[in-house]
Amino acid sequence: MVESNGPKIVIALWAMSAISFLFIALRFFCKARHTNRLGTDDAILAIAWVFALIYAAFMTESVRWGLGKHSTNIDAADKIPMYKNLFVGEFFALIAIPTSKTSFAVTLLRLVAKNWQKWFIWFVIISMNVVLWLCGILLFIQCKPIEKNWRKDMPGTCWNSDIQDNYSVFAGAYSAFLDVVLATFPCVIIWNLQMGKREKVGVISAMSLGFLAGITAAVKTSFLPGAGNWKDPIYSLADLLIWSHAETAVTIVASCIPFFRVLIKNTTSKGSKPYRHSYRLESFHNTGRRQKHHGSVDVGDDMSETSILRNAVQGGAIVKMNEISVEYHVEKPTKA
Repeated sequence: MVESNGPKIVIALWAMSAISFLFIALRFFCKARHTNRLGTDDAILAIAWVFALIYAAFMTESVRWGLGKHSTNIDAADKIPMYKNLFVGEFFALIAIPTSKTSFAVTLLRLVAKNWQKWFIWFVIISMNVVLWLCGILLFIQCKPIEKNWRKDMPGTCWNSDIQDNYSVFAGAYSAFLDVVLATFPCVIIWNLQMGKREKVGVISAMSLGFLAGITAAVKTSFLPGAGNWKDPIYSLADLLIWSHAETAVTIVASCIPFFRVLIKNTTSKGSKPYRHSYRLESFHNTGRRQKHHGSVDVGDDMSETSILRNAVQGGAIVKMNEISVEYHVEKPTKA
């Protein structure tokens, strides 16, 4: 029996694709139920998942032609479609990573109140996309003509593999660093809000799961040094390919989890309905005419977390508003 890492690659990629799809579906359900709308960050996250899905499809096709086997067990004619699918697939993996992180950054943009925070997040978005999209472009232009990337025996030239290796290590390290930055930012934004400490800790913890994406990016980057000089790269690429997909999948999952807090809270408190408190406000104007104002307030809503879920942004900042109603009566002064 021919030894191959191909089945491991296919199972891992499609399992992560399915799990990340489940989390996206639950995120959309939560937002549709509690906000009745989807935002730009949702669309970007869906695009990232599609890129990751395309990557999984190309890798599956590459495995069909021999990816994961030892080079000596692959027919020379099969190596051309194998390498072609591999290179195209890797490009989609590289652009899926910054796209998924951009979605979370756009979510943070809705919450920030200060100009420096907005500018900083925009810097993260732009620099991250430039660095990682360039990594994907370099994957193709390292050989001239481009076709030489998968037709090794055709005339042409290629850069020294160390150039691509070194830049890939830099891009991977930068991606991991930005994961940590984005995961830390919710603490900066939320800690000074008018919320209870428990609610603050809960929301910050949910929105800081990007640390897991940073860990995944670091693990993936650890496989990159010297990859271009592997003796049997077709067989040895399995772990790198799997962790490349894992970085996007973990980022998608981490971006979706914060939106589940209200759903979980509503589920665990099922049967505890909010109650309506009526109030009456009587007042006198200078004319001495009495005016009555009637209204009601719903009590029992999670005013902090639900407001964040609903993107309750006022004047660029999240605002928690408590309304206090007072009933009073003013006697008209009597003449002596």
